[in-house]
Amino acid sequence: MGFGMAGNVRRMMPSSATLYVYDISKDACQRFVDEFSSFGSVIIADSSKEVAEKSHTVMSMVPMGQHARAVYLDKQNGVIAAKGDPDRLFLECSTIDVATAKDIGHQITAAKAGVYVDTPVSGGIGGAAAGRLSFMCGRPRGPAYDPVSKRVFDIVCWMGMPEKVHFCGELGTGLVSKIANNYVAICNTTVTAEAMAFGIRQGVDKRTLYECIAASSGDSWVLHHNHVVPGVIPDSPSSNGFKLTFAPKMSVKDVSLGIDAAWDVGIYPSMGKAAVSLYQKAADNPRTAALDQSVVWLLINDELDSLGPKINGS
Repeated sequence: MGFGMAGNVRRMMPSSATLYVYDISKDACQRFVDEFSSFGSVIIADSSKEVAEKSHTVMSMVPMGQHARAVYLDKQNGVIAAKGDPDRLFLECSTIDVATAKDIGHQITAAKAGVYVDTPVSGGIGGAAAGRLSFMCGRPRGPAYDPVSKRVFDIVCWMGMPEKVHFCGELGTGLVSKIANNYVAICNTTVTAEAMAFGIRQGVDKRTLYECIAASSGDSWVLHHNHVVPGVIPDSPSSNGFKLTFAPKMSVKDVSLGIDAAWDVGIYPSMGKAAVSLYQKAADNPRTAALDQSVVWLLINDELDSLGPKINGS
């Protein structure tokens, strides 16, 4: 979990309450303590187990499914090794595969370690810092449904907007919703890049083309917030040297989750297969791997040389 989300948790918690943090990077933990302990006590834990044992509510966010398994299911240092508490609430905010989330949830429930809810988020770094994230929760109904759903709602509203908190169904449905969202957004980035590329080459000014699409049925979140063409949206990554906000390898991961989810229910993921191929090229190229995923604009337009000299022949 980044500083944006975790910082808002510490700000919104009662100042008398203690926030326990754990990360494989002790330096990151110490920086967080230095930056946010003025809002209340922040203590660095030695393991996920320790966090669980000392907390009534636990929130986690990691890059991949195997990392989530380590956090929750490691027999020595994971959550499952902590003394059980049926009232303990686990909010797992990662974007991972649904099967892993369900398995973790079932094992946590069987061990009577607490209540596990998949609560992935959307909104990016800016949304996290501003407390404007959306949450997709694997619970059947909203805060009026039962005390657990009320707790889930109240806590995620520390990091997100009430109108953007969605209760999607049973365990795993929050993740299904998040995976579908990312599939749309990431595939839309490639479609936007291709449309802008041929429109500009056909002679339409880039700003004019943007305004035409924005005022018509092609409008989208990507068009306004992560526009691929440099110079159209001043604060977009593309207008700032493709500064990293979401790496190509993460796009590969998230679209692949969508592809797998589609195959699981008999849907042919044609758009995802095309998109993941393009993002894989960006992830494999040392000149683009550490840039924002919108750098696919340069791949589509064969403009990688604008990034400078080749690296290792790439």
